[in-house]
Amino acid sequence: MSKPKTALSGRLSDMDLRLLRVFREVVRAGGLAPAEVALNISRSTISTHLSDLEARLGMPLCLRSRGRADFKLTREGEALFEAINELDGHLDAFKSQVNAIQSQLTGSLRVVLPDDVLDIPQLDLPATIARIKQQAPQLQLDLQLAAPQELELEILAGRADVGINPLHSRRPGLDYRPLFHHQSRLYCGRRHPLAGATEVSEELLTQQELAAPSHAVLSGAAHLYRLFPRKSTANHMAARLAMLLSGQFVGFLPEYLAERHVQSGELIALSPERFHYRIQNAATFKRSAAEHAAVRLFLESLEIEN
Repeated sequence: MSKPKTALSGRLSDMDLRLLRVFREVVRAGGLAPAEVALNISRSTISTHLSDLEARLGMPLCLRSRGRADFKLTREGEALFEAINELDGHLDAFKSQVNAIQSQLTGSLRVVLPDDVLDIPQLDLPATIARIKQQAPQLQLDLQLAAPQELELEILAGRADVGINPLHSRRPGLDYRPLFHHQSRLYCGRRHPLAGATEVSEELLTQQELAAPSHAVLSGAAHLYRLFPRKSTANHMAARLAMLLSGQFVGFLPEYLAERHVQSGELIALSPERFHYRIQNAATFKRSAAEHAAVRLFLESLEIEN
């Protein structure tokens, strides 16, 4: 019995890479019609390229229609799109490594940051960006926002070079440079039933539904979260803030993020002496990237106010 033919058994040709790029842009755009602008080619040409790629791979990749709404990937198409994203991450990591060899900084630096980065008082991100561009004007910056559990995975997968995040635990293969601390306290919105109470017992407080992060919390805070049996979750800080402002939840927020809402009366701190914890924030990067010139420049350019 002859072995089944492998679709990409040989070297990837320029045409293979072009077809994969077309497929990637169609998926990102959500259909053939919206991909015309990104690819700068006609819809009929895009359709031909997709058909050529499906024939090359010997499997269907997507169900195509004239509009965006009915565009849908097959299981094979979803798996291929994930593989292409991994390939992009490896290519970007390769560019970063070559970048470190060169005498002048070019290429790109991919930085992943928390979604409330501009609210963090100890971190002056605009000043950090300005210093990086002054020292390496040819360096292209790629800034992304991510939840804490996503941030480290982006770095480990090679889709980001360096990030700043709360130091929950230390993953193998990653290095952490401590930067600053902040306090988190328990809050509720002004429309919450407990907002007007002069004194709240711990039993009543912990009966409330908690707006909790969908990722693992700091070991030093886990005992506080365990006190609340009723929880709803959100992966980003901004979403948990919205849940508190709705008046339907209690939840922990960094003091710096809650401060202006406390001053306006939209948020109220609950038992602040009992329900609080401290968070260490750190710059995070792969151990193998510690000597990359662009990562070093980012770490040296950080404007931190303690």
